[in-house]
Amino acid sequence: MSDNWNLQHVNIMVDDLAEGVAFYHGLLGLELDDTPNLDFPAQFFKFAHGAQIHMNEFKEERPYRAHFCIVVDDFNGVFRRVKTAGVIDNEPWGKIRRLPTGSMQMFIRDPSGNLVEIASRPGDKIDSEILQDELVHVADDNQLFKSGRNDFRRGTP
Repeated sequence: MSDNWNLQHVNIMVDDLAEGVAFYHGLLGLELDDTPNLDFPAQFFKFAHGAQIHMNEFKEERPYRAHFCIVVDDFNGVFRRVKTAGVIDNEPWGKIRRLPTGSMQMFIRDPSGNLVEIASRPGDKIDSEILQDELVHVADDNQLFKSGRNDFRRGTP
């Protein structure tokens, strides 16, 4: 049944809309989309096939591991920008790595603490200096993450 379903949008909360737009549009390069006039600060971002991120300015608690994933055209370029910006977060899910599918995976935090997974497409060429970076794990299994069931940040087991 869900074969015909599409994800229309993901909604994220930010503490400061201008800072959030600077991060997602300025740093990551997401395209701004038409945003309705709401009774709170908001900005929508455009993705393929009509999908969007809806960003709303509300100060709320942020989860530790919950995230959404953006598949990018230029993993190498995004990696360099987010590393320079100091927003890579290897704590919740482990180091940057290649998954069994062939995709590269890394996690970053936006200025409000939202966790975002950035992924390449399987088969995308990844620059050798990125694969040698201290933030990247390269091994045969590439599966670093341990569930951390006793991790206090996980919540109720």
